[in-house]
Amino acid sequence: MKRIITFIFICASILSCQKEEGMGKVEVESDVIYLPAAAGTRHVLVDATTEWRLEYDTSTPWMSTDLHGGKVNRKYFTVSFLDNPYASARTCSIRVFTSDGNDTKEITVIQKRRPSVIQFETEELEVECWAGTYSVAFTDNIIDRQDIKFSTDSDWITLYPYSDDGDVVEFYIDRLPSVVESHRTGHVYVTCEVEDEGTVTDVLTVRQLAGTNE
Repeated sequence: MKRIITFIFICASILSCQKEEGMGKVEVESDVIYLPAAAGTRHVLVDATTEWRLEYDTSTPWMSTDLHGGKVNRKYFTVSFLDNPYASARTCSIRVFTSDGNDTKEITVIQKRRPSVIQFETEELEVECWAGTYSVAFTDNIIDRQDIKFSTDSDWITLYPYSDDGDVVEFYIDRLPSVVESHRTGHVYVTCEVEDEGTVTDVLTVRQLAGTNE
């Protein structure tokens, strides 16, 4: 009887070890994956000892995958994503698990926000030699518009105060001195410090033409 009990115990141990060795394991390249704001595709690496499956909210409108699972020899899946038109990042979670349910990894997919842009409607403004007030429109997608600043490198260009709810910069240009026989060039700069992006900027070239000053 003792031998029978011992044999049963040994067999149970062997079967337990075999079952444990056959349990699925899965690894993914990273638990967080960043996607650019522009539309595209990206391969995500997977290494599993058994067949594996994907699970995520398939109603997510901006992201999809090329498959929902693979065999052992399949080492990746592909994520397709649309443009992110928003000023904030967006996320989706993908669960990768073995077909036997023994191992699971979760990937957080983060699509970056659109880059901040600020731009004058024209690159260059030509004005006559006479003094006068001018304005140039600009476009932007800046969230915190109170951080938009204007400056100039020329003492003959005077900027008027700017309101952060506007989309036009105004400035006064002095008369070109009569002793100056050629045109002069100055610049108006628009800049904004954006978190995680640094300085967003554009430049307007102002060219004052020489002519009769009489």
